[in-house]
Amino acid sequence: MIKTFGRGLLAGATLLASLGAAVAQDKVSVAAISGYFAQGFGVSIVDGLNKAKGDFGIDLKLVDTGNRALDYEEQFANLAKDGQYDLIFVMGWELVDALQKASAAYPNQRFVFIDGVLDSPNMIYANFAEEQGSFIAGAMAALIENKGSEIEKIGDGKAIGFVGGRDIPVIRNFLGGYEQGAKAAAPDIKVNSVFAGTFDDPAKGSELAMALYGQGTDIVYNVAGPTGEGVMQASAAADKYSIGVDVDMCGTAPGNVLGSMLKRGDVAVYTLIKDEVEGRKVTPGTRTFDLKSGGVEFKVCDDIAANIPADVTAKVEELRKGVLDGSIAITKAK
Repeated sequence: MIKTFGRGLLAGATLLASLGAAVAQDKVSVAAISGYFAQGFGVSIVDGLNKAKGDFGIDLKLVDTGNRALDYEEQFANLAKDGQYDLIFVMGWELVDALQKASAAYPNQRFVFIDGVLDSPNMIYANFAEEQGSFIAGAMAALIENKGSEIEKIGDGKAIGFVGGRDIPVIRNFLGGYEQGAKAAAPDIKVNSVFAGTFDDPAKGSELAMALYGQGTDIVYNVAGPTGEGVMQASAAADKYSIGVDVDMCGTAPGNVLGSMLKRGDVAVYTLIKDEVEGRKVTPGTRTFDLKSGGVEFKVCDDIAANIPADVTAKVEELRKGVLDGSIAITKAK
């Protein structure tokens, strides 16, 4: 009896060991590569990755590309060649060429390109309905601008502004939503838009914003990455309003930031990893994170909220519900 019981223990231990090995082998492994993890939208992505690591126990590797363009292909190859990562998240349009070459060279590797859709059908795209969040931002800005001098820092120029980074489709989507929101809320308000041609020049962002303010624009929407830091600084210097992007930027120029259009990179990466962990394998195609899923939203700054007239808040909420229920359709840029 004792010997039989001992064999049972041994067999059970062997079974548990094999099950443990299977569990270990099934552990989800994730890498992420970008040159922007320390700022703005990149910080949001890292927050989501770290939350997934804490909640699900995934293996996680972060790769900061720096500005070494000549090394991009090598860095992708180093990540993909051994097939050790279930998902490799990629953020940054400057990495697109190297990413597409790596995707072709390692067709079994699942790459997730964050914030845009490319031509390759072999990739996963974590896309955002930035036009929806920007629609709300445009509606809020136009309604406030329409009040004119009833509201502090607002003149009678009847114009709001937009500073974009590079003139690329994703930035055009922000602008298109902003313009459509402004028109839906206050048709007579003009939208003045400019592009910096770069995401890495705060001085240029400040220069462009100051020019817009000088032309009678009272609220400027920053969609320019680090270049947009200059837009926020300019709003304080001109004592006008700015709107932040991607992350909560209310603290960058207190009293001069109207709000921020949040693009929740953390929600996107966490959702995809959760699906993978729970057995819903993430396959090539586009996943869009929108207003309804919490992938985008507009946050009014706490220090400004009390100064916004009730009729403005009510109208913005009405338009927001229209976007959510589909009665308001927002056209994406082509």
